[in-house]
Amino acid sequence: MPDRPNVLMIMTDQQRADTIRCTGNEHIETPNLDRLCASGVRFDRAYCEMPECVPARAMILTGKWGHDTRVFANGTPLAAEAPTFVAYLAEAGYRTIGIGKTHFNPPRTPHGFAELMLMEELPKTRDEDEYLRYLESVGYGHVHEPHGIRHELYYIPQPSQVPDEHHGTTWVGDRTLEFIHAAAREREPFFCLSSFVKPHPPFEPTIPFLTKYDPAALPAPIPASGVDDDRLPLLVRQTHSKWMESTDVNLARTIKAYYYATITQIDVQVGRMLNALEQTGLRDNTMVLYTTDHGELLGDHGHWGKRSFYDGAARIPFILSWPGRVPAGQTRDQLVGHRDIAPTFLAAAGLDDRAADLPGANLLALAEDPSADWREITFGELYESPMSIYAAIDARFKYAYSVAAGREHLFDLVADPCEQRNLARAPAFAAERTRLRSALVEFFRRCRYHWPLADGDLRREKPPGDATWARNRQYSRWANVQRPPNLR
Repeated sequence: MPDRPNVLMIMTDQQRADTIRCTGNEHIETPNLDRLCASGVRFDRAYCEMPECVPARAMILTGKWGHDTRVFANGTPLAAEAPTFVAYLAEAGYRTIGIGKTHFNPPRTPHGFAELMLMEELPKTRDEDEYLRYLESVGYGHVHEPHGIRHELYYIPQPSQVPDEHHGTTWVGDRTLEFIHAAAREREPFFCLSSFVKPHPPFEPTIPFLTKYDPAALPAPIPASGVDDDRLPLLVRQTHSKWMESTDVNLARTIKAYYYATITQIDVQVGRMLNALEQTGLRDNTMVLYTTDHGELLGDHGHWGKRSFYDGAARIPFILSWPGRVPAGQTRDQLVGHRDIAPTFLAAAGLDDRAADLPGANLLALAEDPSADWREITFGELYESPMSIYAAIDARFKYAYSVAAGREHLFDLVADPCEQRNLARAPAFAAERTRLRSALVEFFRRCRYHWPLADGDLRREKPPGDATWARNRQYSRWANVQRPPNLR
């Protein structure tokens, strides 16, 4: 098939939607992400439907909900035989390569990728991780935790243990550039996943990015509302597991400064990739998608991490660029998400039939025509347990539901963009609450997914008896790292 586009998917881990300067955040510098936005369409209402790493990535690859793939949490890998858009592209003659973090388990499960150059957070052995082997080859094999010290210092800002030229962010950029230059000499179209570990914690920028941002000049986190029902059991446990249930504003601002620095590091590599596409003559026939798996609360509402439908955790950056096909410098405010990625890539490759049974939609249609027919409500789901959380979001309101104790949140995102006033029990908003709750129930019925339902309504269960999750104790698994005696 002639003129099939190349596809470069640039993916980060745990990046909030508000961390690109041209979106209105004057505190961060992202000139190359701004450049990418100027060359394409920025989707300002993109939501991660399943805000946890492995479920989000499984949805991206398959285009299917977790209740279909049965991937609800990080502990459940995507089945090796699950159909993915990458496999369909490979069957159609695309060269497929994954560079960086995939979060596959086992790590070399192909999922359609003919080549994998891995850089995972917690590899089990040096042999299974190209980045670890690279570090050894350049004299940094002694660094046991090259992505930062996790366990007790998981969220504590720290300098990188390797210089910028050997940092994982730079390594992904280097390997992607090598691939682009090699691909320019070939005739076959390619799909390249260029996937960074950052800005996922630990927050450990390199010099010169380490002192890029002044913590004192950055805004403090959105404060907690003080309403007991706003402190969902899932968020309380997550924050405790990260050692972060007690955090003063100075530390919170410093974390934000280091978090921003890791994103600016990534921005430099994005610029190098765009330059390489232009220099090799591939840019005009290469679709570029920039996104992430989920966001990061960064202390907003008194919590840290993801696993929430607050905007900080669930709203994500989403930029689509394809010169001559996608309009330049435009924005869309329709509700999009991970389930739209597979149909978009398949449509661009002329494989629309492969997306016929997927729940998402082709973003090219919306990018080309802002008046295109589109969904009015998007949904979210995470887990299949008493800790499950669900969401229904429309143009103005967000309804979120916790199976644990049946707690509800309703936010007016226009009047209250910081999500500080829970309107779920406000009589004036009863109709909006009922409408979105009913839409969520109907969504599960339509999907024939009945676990979240009970007696015709949303399921409600008593929270598990244990008060907290265990503290994060993720030590290096490939090296003989000393652990405290009680953890051996």
